[in-house]
Amino acid sequence: MSEPVEFRLPQLADSVTSVKLSVWLKREGDKVQAGEPIVEVETDKTNVELEAPVSGVVRTIQVAAGTEGLEAGVLLALIADEADGETATPVATTPEPVPHHDQPVETDVGAAVADAPSGRGEGTAAPRAPARSGPLPAPVADGAPAQLATPMARRMAAAAGLDLSTIGGTGRGGRVGKADIDRVLAAQRGALPAAVAAPTAPAPVADETRGPVGPDAPFQEYPLTAMRRITATRLQQAKQTVPHFYLRIECAVDAALGLLARAKELYPDVTPTLTDFVVRAAALALRQVPQANSTWADGAVRVYDTVDIAVAVNTPKGVITPIVRAADRKDLGTIARETRALVTRARDGSLKREEYTGGTFTVSNLGMYGVESLYAIVNPPQSCILGVGAAVTRPVVVGNAVTVGTVMACTLSADHRAIDGVVGAELLAALRTFIEQPGLMVFSRAAE
Repeated sequence: MSEPVEFRLPQLADSVTSVKLSVWLKREGDKVQAGEPIVEVETDKTNVELEAPVSGVVRTIQVAAGTEGLEAGVLLALIADEADGETATPVATTPEPVPHHDQPVETDVGAAVADAPSGRGEGTAAPRAPARSGPLPAPVADGAPAQLATPMARRMAAAAGLDLSTIGGTGRGGRVGKADIDRVLAAQRGALPAAVAAPTAPAPVADETRGPVGPDAPFQEYPLTAMRRITATRLQQAKQTVPHFYLRIECAVDAALGLLARAKELYPDVTPTLTDFVVRAAALALRQVPQANSTWADGAVRVYDTVDIAVAVNTPKGVITPIVRAADRKDLGTIARETRALVTRARDGSLKREEYTGGTFTVSNLGMYGVESLYAIVNPPQSCILGVGAAVTRPVVVGNAVTVGTVMACTLSADHRAIDGVVGAELLAALRTFIEQPGLMVFSRAAE
């Protein structure tokens, strides 16, 4: 009889410090093929499906679904040869100890915080508690809906109040996918469950020092997602350790808005937004003022050759910053298409690691919420983040006359160790030139 193969949690990213096992896609005794998704885990940034390393039978599941604080290397399951798996009994009676992290319950979620870029620094891990062990997970009942659906399908079904066990899947092994949910929703159009309009809030958490949380308590506490926990830790570290300074300018955006309106008429499939416009302008400004495209590196300033702009995106799990690579080399239409695709994957929880790590500069726009100025927190190891406010119509002075114009505030938050006020001012001056004279972006040459 051959020895079973150990299926362990891989290192998902250099700075990933909190992994939750969301759901097993296979049960004990199920056959798997090498490369077939077997389990889904949740990091602080995205959901990841892990694939079986070999073909065989899932012999023993070592970590129960819902377990948090997993670290790279922890034993998740044993996979035996198919012939051995059909007759063998589990070899383990006690699972390998599972490390876990303490979970803070309070935080200020402010600026967008991206994962630390690979090779450019790391975020700070949450404090770790001693390892613990628990009982082996019970086998999942046949037909458990979470085991038969893709992550997207589970989220769609939960939002619509659908019972996955009643939906026939057309995917591999009868797995329910997005297309299956779309088909059911189309058939039930106009008669969806009430859960669609009124999603249920997360369950309150009991308070050990002040008694259980209930309807009579003066407060309620809710568990944070892994993303929000890590964001809280990194924001606190950044605010405490990075010497921030702030510079604010106002840009006339009438020409930019006119260009975007015309682009929408000519290219309705692209439809650039003001955020896309700012990303393009910021990328070109960074090419002119490369010192701002940098990071503090323990006594040195590291200036990057590429301009990779991270864009803050709000998701149900928290803020994440997917990255537009080489934004200085791309036109507005390309940036718009890439940003739209990245935002969709960010909100679906399906971003790949390389899509949210390695940014050199961040843009965070809250103008769509009516916020006129945003003083964001620097996103280490980057040295700058640009906060963008709403485009507001107000009286403006042009020459010796007062007229009506549309202006937008842009605020630079910067790490004073990496750049000084003059560099920050030069960057904002270049940014304003491109925003106010969008035609210059057409003639700006890409970097060699």
